[in-house]
Amino acid sequence: MDLRKRLIAIHLWIGLLSGLVVMILGLTGCILVFVDEIKPLVYADRMQVSPASGEPLSITVMMQKAQEIWGKDKPVSALEIDNDPMQTWHFRAYRENNTNAGNWYWHEKKFYESLFMNPYTGELVFHEQSEFEFFRIILYLHWSLLLKTELGQPVVGVVTLLYVISLLTGLYLWWPKNKKARRVRFWFKWKKNTGLKRRNYDLHNILGFYVMSLGLVIALTGMMWAFPMLDRGLQKVLNLSESSNKTKVAMVHRLPEKAESKGLDLIFKEIKKKYPTAKAYHFYFPARQLSTVMVLASYAQTFKTVTNRYDVLSGQLLETSRFEDERIGERFSAMNYDIHTGNILGLPGKILAFLGSLISASLPLTGFLIWYNKKKGKST
Repeated sequence: MDLRKRLIAIHLWIGLLSGLVVMILGLTGCILVFVDEIKPLVYADRMQVSPASGEPLSITVMMQKAQEIWGKDKPVSALEIDNDPMQTWHFRAYRENNTNAGNWYWHEKKFYESLFMNPYTGELVFHEQSEFEFFRIILYLHWSLLLKTELGQPVVGVVTLLYVISLLTGLYLWWPKNKKARRVRFWFKWKKNTGLKRRNYDLHNILGFYVMSLGLVIALTGMMWAFPMLDRGLQKVLNLSESSNKTKVAMVHRLPEKAESKGLDLIFKEIKKKYPTAKAYHFYFPARQLSTVMVLASYAQTFKTVTNRYDVLSGQLLETSRFEDERIGERFSAMNYDIHTGNILGLPGKILAFLGSLISASLPLTGFLIWYNKKKGKST
């Protein structure tokens, strides 16, 4: 068997074995690329509030109101405050499930709930069972095929690797051998009488060629999550000649001199002053009773997010982590999500990622039809 026949066989069997999963990843990827734009439209009733006069209630008061709804068995785990004053405050309560029971993603947590609350009145707008929220299901379908991360991620990683091999073998098999062939292979030359089989063949080959670069970028960045050792190894190589510039301060364990001017409210006031253009501010509270809180100032491009760790009692900043202070390896890793979703280039990049995901999802289907039509033709 010569090389071409071997590659045809490899290309065919990769498509048949991994095609369904590639379609799932591509279609869910199309949704996730624009999830931040879709959610405010679909969930306007829970995410938006009417303009109100006066200032919003303090974080301390809002935390108390949220905790009253959940009770002591479900402490607040996180709080997201959008910089848009017309948005609700989003409280989360979740707890990891340390047992090995179950194989699905919802077995990873004992509970995961959200409260969307009006920051001006303290009223509950919507109580969400977040584990089964639609876009979270789409996320985990894309992330691990709805399986627990430890089970589903390796499967997704292997399928993604097979997709890369399929792209490369497809390019080799399709590449025109002469100038005459090149003139008809890089675009659709359809006529009114062009048959469906030919149209399907061209859709598979020509779109496959044009999605090649996008598909490789999306696949390789996705594999960084599926195979963490790949991400760690790349960081280690890139970091060989650099050192980190993170700012750290020793932990302080003392009560504030003036309780009313310290704590979460002081931290929120400071973080808004330091990062006034941030898209949102995220507070992450430790599961154990520690006096520290992680506060993120997030931006449209996630790699620009600034992470701060504060002492809740004193309101003192303990550590700051910014993109520009990281070593090149950590910077590259931080950009991985924005590269994967096209967000690194803003809206044009997202559109490219959407088209890349959509075409990638179509390739297994058009490829299957090519194989089926050939098989059907031989049988007749």
